[in-house]
Amino acid sequence: MPNLNKICRQCRGDFEVTDEDLKFYEKISPIFNGKKYLVPAPTFCPDCRMQRRMSFRCERKLYKRSCDLCKKEILAMYRSELPFPVYCPNCFWSDKWDPLQYGKDFDFSKSFFEQFEDLSNQVPHFSLAVLSTTMENSDYCNHAGYLKNCYLIFNSDESEQCLYGKGMNRCFDCMDCFKIYDCEGCYESSNCTNCSFCSFLIDSHTSDDCHFSANLIGCKNCFGCVNLRNQQYSFFNEKLSKEEYLKKVAEIKNLSSTMIGDQKTNEEIFAEFLDFRKKYFMKWMQEKNTENCTGDYLVQSKDCFNCFDCEYLEKSKYCCDLKKGGKVSFENYDISYFGMGIDASYECSVGGYNANHILFCENVWESYDCYYCQICPQGCHDLFGCVGMRHKEYCILNKQYTKEEYEILVPKIINHMIKTGEFGEFFPSSMSPFAYNETNAQEYFPLTKEEAISKNYKWLDEKDIVKCEKEIFAHLLPKNIEDIPDDILNWAIICEKSGRPFKIVKSELNFYRKYKLGVPRLHPDERHKKRLDLRNPRELWQRKCDKCEKGILTTYAPDREEKVYCEECYLEGMY
Repeated sequence: MPNLNKICRQCRGDFEVTDEDLKFYEKISPIFNGKKYLVPAPTFCPDCRMQRRMSFRCERKLYKRSCDLCKKEILAMYRSELPFPVYCPNCFWSDKWDPLQYGKDFDFSKSFFEQFEDLSNQVPHFSLAVLSTTMENSDYCNHAGYLKNCYLIFNSDESEQCLYGKGMNRCFDCMDCFKIYDCEGCYESSNCTNCSFCSFLIDSHTSDDCHFSANLIGCKNCFGCVNLRNQQYSFFNEKLSKEEYLKKVAEIKNLSSTMIGDQKTNEEIFAEFLDFRKKYFMKWMQEKNTENCTGDYLVQSKDCFNCFDCEYLEKSKYCCDLKKGGKVSFENYDISYFGMGIDASYECSVGGYNANHILFCENVWESYDCYYCQICPQGCHDLFGCVGMRHKEYCILNKQYTKEEYEILVPKIINHMIKTGEFGEFFPSSMSPFAYNETNAQEYFPLTKEEAISKNYKWLDEKDIVKCEKEIFAHLLPKNIEDIPDDILNWAIICEKSGRPFKIVKSELNFYRKYKLGVPRLHPDERHKKRLDLRNPRELWQRKCDKCEKGILTTYAPDREEKVYCEECYLEGMY
């Protein structure tokens, strides 16, 4: 089978489908009555496939509404005007309703997606994607589990006392962080593992009490440093005695204030550090214990191509945001999010917890041999086009069949979908219940309102309503945390960048006082955007190593000014 050169149906760009890809599609193609129904090569390029899947994932938007079953006021990721019922976790996971009551016969005069959308708009959805029995005092979190005393953290698991972040896993007492693992007492840090009591730290591991630094491993008491290993008392990469180090830090940072030398904010000194960092070479990709991989931010992965932010993944392509689970995720293509112990699956958004051979699904866990299903999160197998199922088998459009009936009807539906051009495609973005700017697609493929509408995406014009006793512009806040009164909890703070109001909650204020940090001047959404901006795009370019000139595949575009080293030159330069 020769490689195929194709033109993306969405962006009209060129992309290649390799012989290896075609073998994968053939391998995972469903089999009924001894006949294999081949999954065709994709019509969207990898980026457009990722964008389409992300347009179904809303993480950071929460709305107050009522549970449509018990009528209690709840928080949900779904706005109240959407057509389907939304149930609180207690009601959704209960036996008070039966998804089979929504079952439909398949109509061969209509397209599959048309019938599936009609079903999805009738079956109840869970209000939040959380393991509710594992959440303690963590109501304002989504796509999460095993949290305690957490607030506004998303895509996070097994953390306690963490606020305002995304991808905070196995962490304690951290705030305003992005993609950190096994960390404690960290603030404004990104892409770090096993770090403690650090601030403004990026791309670092197993380091303590380090600030305004990047790419450190095994370091302690470092400030403004880059590319160090097992160092202590270093100040902007200069090795000092303990006494000299403490004096330098005291001069530049007044620990009881957000001001640096009473002249610069933490954000300003961080910006200066980022300029300082450009003097040093960059790693071709951020990885830890990987073998034969391309992409970025990979841990314990092997034989993976074009994958991003994945742990414990092997022999996979075009995957992102998959987490460490009880076992390695193996041989998957185009899986976005969650993915703990997922195998032989393709084109899914939020698949995981030991899911096996799930194709074109959204929010399907602990299940196998499920195709074109949505929100089937528990113990299912052999489902086609189902919504909201638990512990079910041999169902089509939420209607129960015998095994024999199921295996006769599904091939007929697949043939129908082949004729309509639907088979082999993920759900169209037009079927997403979310506006484009509510979803993760906006984070990684940002569009203006005009651009989104021109591409037929939905768009939501947001209005912030914050009822408070007092309103204050962020730049007028006291600079010293000791001058911030308890009453700030009743103030609406006007973001100095977006003009949007935001509030400070009690646990947040306690954190600032504990670590002697100033109150932030930016809305939480703006702080999140700044952390995202620290990352390279999820795109790979061919360029040359700036030392040996060997060709490398990296997220650093060829026209960027940073020096980028291949693996061999990077290791040689570090040690």
